[in-house]
This record gives sequence, structure tokens and C-alpha cells, in this order.
Amino acid sequence: MSMRYIFGPVGSSRLGRSLGIDLLGRKICSFDCLYCEVGPTAKHTLLRSPYVRAEAIREELLVWRDEHIDLPDYVTLGGSGEPCLNSELPEILALCRELFPSTPLAVLTNSTLLGDPQVRAELAGADAVLPSLDSLVPTEYERLNQPVPGFDLHTLAQGLLEFCREFPGKIFLEVLLAKGINDTEQNLGLLK
Repeated sequence: MSMRYIFGPVGSSRLGRSLGIDLLGRKICSFDCLYCEVGPTAKHTLLRSPYVRAEAIREELLVWRDEHIDLPDYVTLGGSGEPCLNSELPEILALCRELFPSTPLAVLTNSTLLGDPQVRAELAGADAVLPSLDSLVPTEYERLNQPVPGFDLHTLAQGLLEFCREFPGKIFLEVLLAKGINDTEQNLGLLK
């Protein structure tokens, strides 16, 4: 069976051998970052929807599990954009827990939805979350991350702080510095 949503395991410096799950199917994101390895954002949005259904992911995970002897170190929800945009996130976390009960679950996020208490509660089903925060300087943030129009940096920062206070698991903050864009002393000082 050809896998559409499952990939890897791939090597990760923080997560070891990570089995990836794409919750979006294409580049759907609240950002259109200059550095994104997936390329330009096809759908620039903050709208949550079941972009990839939990049942489709279940089918592929069952096939993958039956074909592989070695379990990954982590099952990681991420993929082609912002995985928290998938409104079936809690169901997908639950099915990963069911199918891989001894394997920790991780979620990659650009942090834009962490201001939503429902999203923060859903992420409690993960063992580790890898949120991003590239700049606390509004002009740098706008230039590098190119957020959905109307979304502000203050909302992202406050949501991330709330999440850090609430989440009982591991948090690995990811910061990408781009020379000449967000590597200023001002940003480095604010990030510290």
C-alpha cells in the first residue's frame, strides 16, 4: 500500500527515530515562512477543519504497524503545514495512543493556535510538543513567518506562555534564525 499520510521513520535530533504523520495532505498553514522546506502555502488560514480524516490515518498506521517490526522512538504529528489546524487532532492522538501504546507522541506546531484553550487541551494528549517562535520583534516576525493577515505576534506569544504553564509533557522550543532577518540583538534579547 502506498502511504499518503505516513512517512519515515526519519532521524530527529530531539526525537530519535520519528514516524511522521501528515495531518493536512497539502501545505495548509497559518504561516507562509520564507524558510519552509515544504514550499509556499497553498491555503493560508486559521480555520480548523478535518483536512485529513482520522480514519484515513488509522488505515495507514495499521498497514505500517503490520509491515514493520521495530517501533519508532516517537510518533510525530506534523506534515505539510500547521497540524493543529486539523480539527480531528484529539481523535488522531487517541488512535496513535491506541495503536502504539508504548511509543511517545509528539506534535510539531508553529504556535499560532496555542491561544485557543481547546487546542491547548487537545495537545495534552501528546507527550512532547515542539512549538516554534522565531522572533518577538513584530517587523521580523511579519517578514520571516508571513502570518495570516490580522494575526498578531502578541496573541502567539501569550498562547505559548499559557501552554507552557499548562502542559505537563516535554516542550522543545524551536527557533530558526535567518541571517539579516531575525538575528538582531533585539530579538535575541527578547527570546532569552
